[in-house]
Amino acid sequence: MSPEEVIKKTFIFENLDEQEVAAILKITKEKRFSKGEIIMQEGHEGDTMYIVVNGSVEVSKTLTMKVGEERTEREKILRRFQAEDNVVFGEMAMIDRGNRSASAASSTDCTLLEIKRADFLDLIEKRPQTGVKILRRIAELLASRVRQSSQDVIRLTTALSIALSS
Repeated sequence: MSPEEVIKKTFIFENLDEQEVAAILKITKEKRFSKGEIIMQEGHEGDTMYIVVNGSVEVSKTLTMKVGEERTEREKILRRFQAEDNVVFGEMAMIDRGNRSASAASSTDCTLLEIKRADFLDLIEKRPQTGVKILRRIAELLASRVRQSSQDVIRLTTALSIALSS
């Protein structure tokens, strides 16, 4: 799929017209990652978001477990994104300069479209109507992910409560 087709099928951009898509394409950069390569690291400052063009990406979080005095860390895969998912990740970096909430690594050789925060902010400043469309979609995406996280917390809390009461 061409970068233009990928942009048009990605949720946060799918309501844009041809000129707006062309403006987005001007600020994207194609990046290639080898299998196993780190794309973004949890805890590091973020200034880019990505869209999978081909291949797949695993998003993970470091879990720290303490058993007695011993602490162990391991990666928990939260999501797997494939090109056909037409998904964006790292989008929180377009809103603030906070640290990454998760890590992402290529699970296959992959090609991504990268958008830098500075370029994105410049675009929405120059094209405020386009910016409103995209930011509204990012807000919808983040709201959906917060809802899902809340449901996950309830399920885990319930399971833990049941396990501890046994």
